[in-house]
Amino acid sequence: MTDTPTYGGRCHCGAVRYICTGEPVGTVNCHCRDCQRATGSTHSTSFIVPEADFRITGELGYSETVPDRGGIARRYFCKACGSPIYGQSEVTGLVVVNAVTLDDQSWFKPAMNIFADSAAPWTVLDPAMPSYPKMPS
Repeated sequence: MTDTPTYGGRCHCGAVRYICTGEPVGTVNCHCRDCQRATGSTHSTSFIVPEADFRITGELGYSETVPDRGGIARRYFCKACGSPIYGQSEVTGLVVVNAVTLDDQSWFKPAMNIFADSAAPWTVLDPAMPSYPKMPS
């Protein structure tokens, strides 16, 4: 992204919408088992923003898990269509938004693979992208 740090997205049916202000603090492909199960795919592709830069409208449901790093993580989804929208940990103060929900995906590029040790056996990781066995510090 460049000069305009306002971007947004929505769920599949459009009942939930969000707006972000400010640049993402990170972009990742996460291969942890929680993300695999939550997305029904080999990984989640997400961008990370401070909670203060994230606004959402619409009716959400959520599920809770206890990730390896501790605390409670919530994954929020649209109650109407079930689309996963974002996750949030009580520990970090950050929001992890599913990049596939962006209205304009042209600017997005994941910068790293995390939890690469948990990648599905058939996943081919881009050798040009940094990969970390777990969550980097």
